[in-house]
Amino acid sequence: MIKIENLYRATNEGLDIILHYYPQAREVVGTKNKFRVRPADKTPSACLYLCHTQSGEAVWKVTDFGDEGHAQSPLDICMREEGIDRPYEAALKLAAMFDVRDELNRSINKPDIKHRPATADEKDGTRIFALLERIPEDHLKVLGPRVTHADTDALHWYEAEYVGYVKNREVTLKYSTEHYPIFMRECVVEEGGGEKAEVKFYKIYEPLNPDKGFRFSYHPAGGKPKAYINGLHELKALWRKMNADEEAAFYRDPANEGKPYRERKLKEAFICSGERDALCCHSMGYSPLWFNSETYRLSEAEYKEVMKYVEVLYNIPDLDSTGVRKGRELALRFIDIHTMWLPQSLTGYRDNRGRPRKDLRDWQELRDRRSDFAGLMALAMPVKFWTERTNSKTGAVTYDIDTECLYNFLRLNGFYTLHDDNIKEARYIHVQGNIVREVKAKDLRRFISEWAEERCLPRPVRNLIHNSPRLSDSALDNMREVTLDFTNYTPTTQLFFFPGKTIEATPTGLVEHAGGDGLDRYVWQENVLDHRVTLMPPMFEVERSVTPTGEARFGVKVKDAESSPLFGYVINTSRVHWRKELEYNFAERDASEAEAYHRAHKFCIDGEGLTPDERHEQEQNLVSKLFAIGYMLHHYKSPSRAWAPMAMDNKIGEDGECNGRSGKSFLFKALSLFMKTVKLSGRNAKLMDNPHVFDQVTQHTDFVLVDDCDRHLDTGAFYDLITSDMTVNPKNNQSYTIPFEQSPKFGFTTNYVPRDFSPSTEARLLYLVFSDYYHQRTEGNDYLESRSIRDDFGRDLISSSYKEEDWNADINFFMQCCQFYLSMCQESVKPMPPMGNILKRKFKADMGTNFEEWANVYFAEEGDNLDTFIVRREAYDAFIDEAKVNKNFYTMNKFTKALRSFAALCPYVYDYNPADLLNSQGRISRRIDGKSEDMIYLRSTKSQANREQLDEGAHLKNGADFVPDESEG
Repeated sequence: MIKIENLYRATNEGLDIILHYYPQAREVVGTKNKFRVRPADKTPSACLYLCHTQSGEAVWKVTDFGDEGHAQSPLDICMREEGIDRPYEAALKLAAMFDVRDELNRSINKPDIKHRPATADEKDGTRIFALLERIPEDHLKVLGPRVTHADTDALHWYEAEYVGYVKNREVTLKYSTEHYPIFMRECVVEEGGGEKAEVKFYKIYEPLNPDKGFRFSYHPAGGKPKAYINGLHELKALWRKMNADEEAAFYRDPANEGKPYRERKLKEAFICSGERDALCCHSMGYSPLWFNSETYRLSEAEYKEVMKYVEVLYNIPDLDSTGVRKGRELALRFIDIHTMWLPQSLTGYRDNRGRPRKDLRDWQELRDRRSDFAGLMALAMPVKFWTERTNSKTGAVTYDIDTECLYNFLRLNGFYTLHDDNIKEARYIHVQGNIVREVKAKDLRRFISEWAEERCLPRPVRNLIHNSPRLSDSALDNMREVTLDFTNYTPTTQLFFFPGKTIEATPTGLVEHAGGDGLDRYVWQENVLDHRVTLMPPMFEVERSVTPTGEARFGVKVKDAESSPLFGYVINTSRVHWRKELEYNFAERDASEAEAYHRAHKFCIDGEGLTPDERHEQEQNLVSKLFAIGYMLHHYKSPSRAWAPMAMDNKIGEDGECNGRSGKSFLFKALSLFMKTVKLSGRNAKLMDNPHVFDQVTQHTDFVLVDDCDRHLDTGAFYDLITSDMTVNPKNNQSYTIPFEQSPKFGFTTNYVPRDFSPSTEARLLYLVFSDYYHQRTEGNDYLESRSIRDDFGRDLISSSYKEEDWNADINFFMQCCQFYLSMCQESVKPMPPMGNILKRKFKADMGTNFEEWANVYFAEEGDNLDTFIVRREAYDAFIDEAKVNKNFYTMNKFTKALRSFAALCPYVYDYNPADLLNSQGRISRRIDGKSEDMIYLRSTKSQANREQLDEGAHLKNGADFVPDESEG
């Protein structure tokens, strides 16, 4: 129970509470100045000061001379500003607001344990106890705010002086203490026979045991029957006494002489969710029934037994997911039970463990008046939605529909209208667990009609369903409206929905939720993956280390490459050194050895046929793919991690060569199972010139794939879409903007090397490098064979012929990728693939064949144009003349870019325009014939080696007087 003094201690003597409601008072803290409580006040009229209570506790208070003029505590202010008329409700609201808890403390909430030797008649395995004459007054509050001795006596509750057990000839005694009451309830089992006999057992209850699973036990062992309804014995006794009293009064009336007395039923009884709820119910003056667990299933016979004694049976479920589910199940099985739902607002308060409040005892701490309980009773309804009336004169029965009960029936069967600000008409939905599908009004009527047939309801009731205006479209619009959260992610989690279960990917693992219980997140039925999924052990483990320069280095340990075909495919697309491993290493050996090695290393990233550096390069490539897959599966969009995956080929080709058939697009096809994907053709270099290019994109689109990008497609045109809001211009409709957080992620595939590797591009793209392990042999290449994805597996992946175990393994692989990404998504880390070949392809593309052939001659290793200053204009003219290219097409900027690429690729060129030769403008300039000319200078690797030797010699001479010979350029 939250104590006010603890609340004040946790909020700076209540000052934080006051400043929450009156932030303007912050300026006068510690002064004698006044502040305005109401902005409309002309002059400040409220004082803020620190005072002490009678117990010596310090607390801040406010006196508002513009209002009542007397001191108000932080609790008083909360009650006034929130419109709350009960102090403890205000205390609970503040406790939730400031996360103040009154948690159980193992050092305080514990019994007194004692030991003694067992006596001769105390056998091992037996339990013993002694009861106090009366439950201490302060311990009654543990059971409920209104519970009295009359309630505990009526339900046969006692407090134990001690409970004990005998083991190894020693008695361990557990004594109740001031902070740890041990309660015992005397339970009676009525056994049949010629005469009714009673058998007793005791339920031991330790409500303040910090270990919730050890709060209940029974004496004697095995004395509790499997099927037992607590409170039923007391209900029968109450029913017998009422009828005995009524019968005696009936026969005392002379008018009833010779008439038979007819037994009457009690007005009502209440099914409660536990021991304390039952006592709270009794404290309101009503008869409770309760089971020994939340999952107890009331049988038909037990229900009929209870209904012998009461006219109306109420059920009061808890508000947690289990309580709501079991409450719905009970109501639908026994359609005359009145379900008494606690208000949902109760969950806004927190209990002593900081969890949402959920049960009758929690509610009674806020609302302890009988009128409040009566109000809940008035709102309780059965699932039975029709009424029957019998004409006392004719005996004719008429039927009618109770509209409130009809809506209750539909609600408990999962039918609602969905709140949607964008649609004026009612939108009917059917919710099962956390799966939602849209339905029509006729679907609701059909459901009710089929339900009535299954129950064999009388024909007049079935006709009523067909004919009643209460089931018209306009009437059904008044069904309960709900607002559902369809967000399937948080910044650090991602939900995957399957029939009957939801799996949550977190930074530490995958968590399974049966039916989506407790998630409060929903999914449209079309977004549910219709496969039976069972969680599998991790298929890979990413290993991290830090280089001496502080950079993150990644490797991967493959634990299971065989289960998931998709994982095997991703591994093989990362094998950039496969030709060396599978072909070149076996060039001089028997072909059977190569085949045997390949079979043994079919899905292997770190084969022994590679050097350590080659193995690490392949692992780095695989890790970047696992990371990118996880990034795409996580639907959360972070402004600081707004990337677009770009899949490209690793193979180096000639100028203009289009590499392909490496399996890039297939990865995105597989991912589209998890994401609503819009695919655009990147072959159209003018794709972004179309004003309606995103016509298919909606706020429900998760991913936009620009597939098979042309070499001239400008990815820069997409950069703003990747990092900011997205404007959609549908054909024949109004354009609209999708906010960044809700807009889709982008991805690209290309058979060409990207033209741009600028910092702006690097910040937006997430590279995926695909080896040519999967390839097509043609007359124009030197491949020994063709190899497709199907060849590796003997079947098409993610196809209609796929087995369920394959689906399960592939889905597990993808979810594990998501979990891997989430484990890193809060860090500034972006694993990159090895980009060496990609950059080589870019440099070759920048040069072109003509330039490369010219430069190899002009800057020959033994020629005169290395390690010397050359007029850039003259070199440019020499290239134009010799290559016979159009000067208007091949500009000086393009020439300079090609020069840089040649210097980067040429093995004997160390640097282009070295930094030590540049002027303050970053150029090399010389006056030639009185005119300033831009120069180029290609330093050779040989010259660089000589410079480094000279620098080393200067260092060894400690040489202020040592002057190196700079004749080498």
